[in-house]
Amino acid sequence: MQLLITIVATLVEQIKCVLFIFELSPLSNSCYDNVLLYLNFNLSMSVVKNLPIEAIKQQFCQTLTEQNTLILSAPPGAGKSTCLPLWLLTLPCFANKKVYLLQPRRLAVKNIAIFLAKQLNEKVGETVGYRLRNENKTSANTRLEVITEGILTQIIQKDAELADIALVVFDEFHERSLQGDLAFALSREVQLELRDDLKILLMSATLDVEYLAHALPDAHFLQSEGRSFAVDISYQAPKTQQRWREHALSVIKAKMFSHDGSILVFAPGVADIRFLVNRLLEEQVVTNKNGTVQICPLYGELSLAEQQKAIATSTEGQRKIVIATNIAETSLTIDGIDLVIDCGLEKVAIFDSASLMNKLVQKQISKASAVQRAGRAGRLMPGHCIRLYPKDEFERRPLHSVNDIQQADLLPTLIEAARWGVTKLADLSLLELPSQIKEQQAWQELQSLAIVDDKFILTKHGDKASQLPCHPRFAHMILMAQTKNDNMALLACLIAALLEERDIFKGEQARDDCDLVHRLQVLIQQKSHKNSSYVRILQQAKRLAEQLTLSFNLQSLNLEKTGLLLAYAYPERVAKGRVNHGDFICVNGKGAFVNEQDALASEDFIVIAQTSTNTFNDKNNLTVRLAAYISLEDINEVFSSSLSIKITEKDIASFDNKSGRIIAKKQTALGAIVLAEQPLKQDVSATDIGNMWCDLVFKKGLTFLPWQTKDLALKARWQWLNKHFPEYDLAVISDAFLLANLTTWLAPFVGYVKTKAQLAKLDLSSMLLSLLTYQQQQILNKAAPAVYIGPTGRHCPISYSQDESPKVSLPMQELYGLTKTPTVGMVDGISFSEGESKGKQSIPLLLELLSPAQRPIQVTQDLVTFWSGSYQAVQKDMKSRYPRHYWPDDPINAKPTNKTKRHIKDPL
Repeated sequence: MQLLITIVATLVEQIKCVLFIFELSPLSNSCYDNVLLYLNFNLSMSVVKNLPIEAIKQQFCQTLTEQNTLILSAPPGAGKSTCLPLWLLTLPCFANKKVYLLQPRRLAVKNIAIFLAKQLNEKVGETVGYRLRNENKTSANTRLEVITEGILTQIIQKDAELADIALVVFDEFHERSLQGDLAFALSREVQLELRDDLKILLMSATLDVEYLAHALPDAHFLQSEGRSFAVDISYQAPKTQQRWREHALSVIKAKMFSHDGSILVFAPGVADIRFLVNRLLEEQVVTNKNGTVQICPLYGELSLAEQQKAIATSTEGQRKIVIATNIAETSLTIDGIDLVIDCGLEKVAIFDSASLMNKLVQKQISKASAVQRAGRAGRLMPGHCIRLYPKDEFERRPLHSVNDIQQADLLPTLIEAARWGVTKLADLSLLELPSQIKEQQAWQELQSLAIVDDKFILTKHGDKASQLPCHPRFAHMILMAQTKNDNMALLACLIAALLEERDIFKGEQARDDCDLVHRLQVLIQQKSHKNSSYVRILQQAKRLAEQLTLSFNLQSLNLEKTGLLLAYAYPERVAKGRVNHGDFICVNGKGAFVNEQDALASEDFIVIAQTSTNTFNDKNNLTVRLAAYISLEDINEVFSSSLSIKITEKDIASFDNKSGRIIAKKQTALGAIVLAEQPLKQDVSATDIGNMWCDLVFKKGLTFLPWQTKDLALKARWQWLNKHFPEYDLAVISDAFLLANLTTWLAPFVGYVKTKAQLAKLDLSSMLLSLLTYQQQQILNKAAPAVYIGPTGRHCPISYSQDESPKVSLPMQELYGLTKTPTVGMVDGISFSEGESKGKQSIPLLLELLSPAQRPIQVTQDLVTFWSGSYQAVQKDMKSRYPRHYWPDDPINAKPTNKTKRHIKDPL
C-alpha cells in the first residue's frame, strides 16, 4: 500500500512538471522526446528513493531556463550529481544541444556517467557518455557528457564558441583546482564575449557564496535544504602524544568489532593508507560475529578496476572498510557506508620553485572538507562521523582551503593562457589570481624554453608545444628531440611519460638508485607489464608518439642520450660535481646532493629531473631523486640552441686563499657552472679586479674587509644620523645597503689591489664617504661630530649608538661653569631636504663625568640640574678621595680646569 501511495504521488508530481515544460515552449517532436525521457527517468527513480534536491526541482528548472549563470548549493547526498543532471535532458532550452558535466576526478567521471546511463536503462555512450584523456565513451547521440576540467579546456581551445553546447556544469566547484579555475575562466570568456546564450552552472555542498556573489554579480543562487540522512559527529582525539596513525588504527580495530555497517576512513596519503591496510591485514582480523570484513584501499594511482572494487556494493553478509584519500571526499557514493573515521589531514601538492616540482605537504583539512567527509556517512542512511582530533581544533580551522592557483605550478596554465591569446592572467575571467611575482617567474620560465617571446606571446615553437598533452617542459624537450631524429623523439616521449608518473622504483624495489636510465631500461626490457603504473607510462608514451606520427619501437632507443634530452626540459638543473663525492652545483646556483653510494655520485656532469628538499643540509640544497649522466659534448650541443641560458667565455680574476693573491683565468661557464678554465697570461683589467673583490666581499660578508676603529666609528655616526635625522637625506648606510652597492663605493678603489696585504692598507672611511657629496659630508661632520671639544680644549670621542643618546666621557672638573649641556643633531644654516622640520631639536649628549682617576662618577644630560642637585653629594665624596683637586661649592660660576689646586692661581 505504501509503495502504491508513493507511485501515485510521484505521478501527480510528474504531471505538474510536464505542464511546466509545455508552458516553456511550443510542442515539437524534440519536446515530446524530452517529456518521454523525463517520465521514463523519474518513474524509475521515484520508486527507488526520494532525494532532497527534488524539493527545488521546479524552481531550479525555471531559474536555469531564464538565467545564464546559476550557483547551486546543496549538502552531500542531496542528488546534485546523480539526479539533477538528468533533469537537464528534459528542458526544451537544451533540445538538440549538449550538456557538459565536469568532475574534478577521473574516477567520479566514469562512475557518475555509468550511474546516470543506468537510470535511463541505457549503456554508457548513448544519451550519457564520458570522455577522459585516454578514453572516449560518447556517440553522435550523446547529449550529456561527463568530463574532467582539463578536457573542457582543450575543447574550448579547439572550439571557442562551444557551438553545440547549451550548458556547462561545474560539479564540486568548491575544490577549485587550477584546471577547474582555468576551465571556468575560459567558459566565462565564451559566455561574456562569444555566446551570450551559453549557460554555466556551479554546484557544491560547501561553496563560498559571499565570495562568488562578489565575483559573479550576474549569478543567481539556489539552495537545497537538508541532507539525505542525519550524521552524528563525535570527536576522539589522541589522549597522549600518540601518533595519529596508531590512534586511527586503534579506533578502526575497535569499530570493526562493534559496528554493523561499512566504514570509510580518510587518510592523508598513499603511504598512510598502505600502513593502515597492512597493519589490519597483519592482525588477520577478517571475520567477526557480524560477518566478513573486506579491507579496500582507494586512491588515484590504483587501477580503475581496483578503485571500482572499493566503491562497489558489498556482497550479502560482507562489510567493507574503505581507506581512502580525499578522492572519496566528493561525488562518489560507496554503498553501505554509515560510519566515517576522519583523521582531519590531507596531502596537498605545493609547487616548490627551488626543486621545480610539486611537494606533497601534509596539512589540516578545512572546515568545508570536514563537512564533505562527514557527509559521506549520511548518503544512504543515518550515519556517524568520528573525527580523530579535538572539537576546539575543528573550530579554529579555516572555512575553506587555500586554492590551487596560489600554490600550484603555473606553467601548464600559462601556456593555455598564451594559447588563448592573453599575456597576463588578469586578462582572463579567473576568480582568483596568483601573486604577481609567482606569475612573472612562470612567464620567464616559458620564455627561457622559447615557448613565449619577450612579450609573452606564444611562439611557433610554443604553439606546437601547447598541442602536446604533457607539461610544457616535456613538450619542449620532445620537440627539440624531433629536430634530431625519430628515435630521439620517441625516447623523449618515454622520458616525459615516465616523469609524469610516480617513480616506478619507489616502494617496489629496495634500491638507492636515482639513475633515470635504469627506469627506462626496466620499462623497455619487460615484455609484459602487469604493474598499473607501467601500463599508464607506456600508454602515455604511445599517445605522445602517435601525435608525432612516430613508430612505437622502444628496442632501438639510445638511452645514452637521456641526459641530453633532460637538459632541454631542465636547462637550469644541469649540474657539475664538486670536490666532495656526491656534491653538485646546478646552473641556477642551487646545490644538490646525490647519495655517495649511488653510481651517479662520481659523474662529472648530470641533469637532475626530480629533487626533494634536503632536511639535513642548507635549505637551498636539494637531494637528487632522479637524474641522468650528460657529457660535456652534449652540454655544448644543448646550449648552442635557442635557449636563453648560454655558454659564456670571459676573463676573470679569482682570489686564491692559499697565496692571498689574485689569479687571472679564462673561464668557460654555463650559469654558475664552470665548464673549463685556464691561466690567463695577460693582465686582468682594473674593472675585472674590482668586480672580483666585490664578488668576494659579497660572498664572505663585510667582515672580510679590514675595518679599523675609525671606520666603525664613522659607520656608527652615520647610522645614528640616518635613524634620528632622516631629513638630511643621507644614504642609509646599513650592511645590506653596503653589500648591494659594492660596485659604487668599493670597486673604484680596489682595481689595482692584487693581494690581501694591499687590501689591509685601504682607507675604508674615505671609501665610504665617497657615497656622499661634499655638502653631505659637511652635514655629517657637523650634525654627528666624531669628537666633543671641551671648555679646556680636550678632544673627547663621542660614542654613537642606535638605541641610546650619543655619549662622551670627560673629567667633571673640565665642565665647571658650563650651564648648557652640549648637543648634536641640528646644524645651523642647513635646510632639510623636504623643508624645515617644525619642532625638531638637537639631542643632548649623554655626559659621563669622570673622577681624576678616570673612573665614572655620574651620568647626566642636564648639567644645570646636576650642579644644583646631586653635585653636593658628589663633591663631598670627591673631596675625601682627591683632596688635592679643586671641588668648588659653586661649580656654575667656577672655571673649568684640568689642574690640581696648587697649579690654579685664581680658581674663581
